[in-house]
Amino acid sequence: MNAAERWLHGHWFRILIAFVVLVATVIEWAAIPPVYPLNGVLSGVSIACIILSPFLPRVSGWLIIGTVVARLFVLDLSGPNPLWAAYLALAIIGYDSSIPIAIAALLVISFAECVPVAVDSFNALSATWLGLVNYIAMFVFATMIGMALRWRRQRDEIREQAMALERRQWEMDMLKRNIRLGSRIHDSASGGLSYIALTAQRQLRRIGDDAERADERRDWRFVNEQALAVLAEIHHVIDLLEQPQRRRADAGKDSVSPGDASRTASACRTAPARQSMPNVAETPPRRTMIEMIDTAVRNAGTSLDRLGFHGRIDVRGDLPDDCATESVRAAANLIGEIAANITRHLTPESGDYCLMVTLGPKSIELMETNPLPSSESSESSESSESTVSLMPDTTGKTANLRPHGRGLALHRRIITDLGGELNTSAEDGDWVVYARIPLRRAGSTGEA
Repeated sequence: MNAAERWLHGHWFRILIAFVVLVATVIEWAAIPPVYPLNGVLSGVSIACIILSPFLPRVSGWLIIGTVVARLFVLDLSGPNPLWAAYLALAIIGYDSSIPIAIAALLVISFAECVPVAVDSFNALSATWLGLVNYIAMFVFATMIGMALRWRRQRDEIREQAMALERRQWEMDMLKRNIRLGSRIHDSASGGLSYIALTAQRQLRRIGDDAERADERRDWRFVNEQALAVLAEIHHVIDLLEQPQRRRADAGKDSVSPGDASRTASACRTAPARQSMPNVAETPPRRTMIEMIDTAVRNAGTSLDRLGFHGRIDVRGDLPDDCATESVRAAANLIGEIAANITRHLTPESGDYCLMVTLGPKSIELMETNPLPSSESSESSESSESTVSLMPDTTGKTANLRPHGRGLALHRRIITDLGGELNTSAEDGDWVVYARIPLRRAGSTGEA
C-alpha cells in the first residue's frame, strides 16, 4: 500500500461527508443562485473550502465559519444555504481541534446568529428566537458529533498503543528467554562437547601412527568427528535463537581500564582462597547458591587440569543472605564459559591462566587473565573469541575446534540485563575478562 492509498484509507470518511455537503450546496446554488455579487463571492469561497476540507480541515473549517458569519450581514437571501457548510465546519473543528477550540467555534457562530435576530435585521438564518434555538441546537449537535468521533479515535489509538506495548513486552520476554536458553545450551552442551573433542584429539596425538592401534585410532577419530558435528549443530540452534536480536547492536566491545586490569591481576597473585564450605547453620537457599559457585569452580578446574592446562581458580569472600539466585547462576555459568574459552583458544603450552572470583555484599566480580596465543597477541578486542585452538593430529595436520564466537556475547546480554557489566581486553600480551554481577536488581530485595 503506497502513501496515496494509505491516505485514502484514513480519510475516506472526510471525503464522503465533504462530497455530500458539496452536492447539497451545488444543488441549492443551481436552484437559487446568488444575486448580490458579494454573496456570490462568499458562497464560492465556502464551496472551495468544502472541497479542501479533507486536505486542510482546520483552515477550511475556520474559513467556512468566517463566510457563514459574513453572509449574516449581507442583505441578500439568495444563494445556497450556508447551514450545510456550517455543520461541516463545526464537525471538522470538533474532530481535529481541542475541546476549548471547538467550543470557541461553536460560540462564535452562535453569537453571530444572535446579533441579527436581536436587532431584527440583516440576513438572519432564523427569523425568530425559537428558530435560533433550533439552529444553535443543530450547531451543538454537529460539534458533539465531531468531538465524539475524535474521542473514539483517541480510544482506538490508546487501544492500539496498548496492544503494541503488550506485543513489544512479549517480544522482549521472548528475547530474554532465547538469550538465556541459548546461554544454557552453549554452557552445558557446547562446553561438554568441546571437552570430548579435545580429549579425543589428545588421545589421537598419543596413539600416533602405531599400526597395531589402528582400530583405536579410528574410534577416537570417529568420536572427535561426531563431537565436532554435534557442536556445529548446537551452534546453529543458538544462531536460530539469536536471530530476533541480531538487529540490535551488540553491547559493544567494552574494555577494562589498565588500572583495573593491573589491580585485579595483582589480586589473583595475592588473594587467599576461601578455606571452608558454609556451615550447616546457614539457610538452604544461601548454601545452595554457594555450592553453585563451588561446583562451577570445581568443574572448571577439573576439566582444565585433565586437558593439561595450568593455572589457578581462587574464590574469596562470601555471599549475603538476600542475594538473587539468577545473579549467582549467571556467575556460575560465566565461570564455565571462561573455562570453555580457555580450552578453545589456548594450548597447555601457552601459559598459566588465573581466575579470581570475589563474592561481595553487593556483587560478584570475576577477573580472568591468560596469555594470548601468538597468533592473537596483536589483537586487542573480542575478535580473539573467533580464533581457533589448534592441536596437531597423527597426520601432522591440525585438528581444530571451531569456536562459535557468541558465548561471551550471550553472557554479556544476561549480565547487562541484571544491571552488571562484562568487559574484555588485551593488555601486554594477556587476555583479560572482567565481569561484575549485582546480587540484587535495582529496587528489589531478596531472590528473583
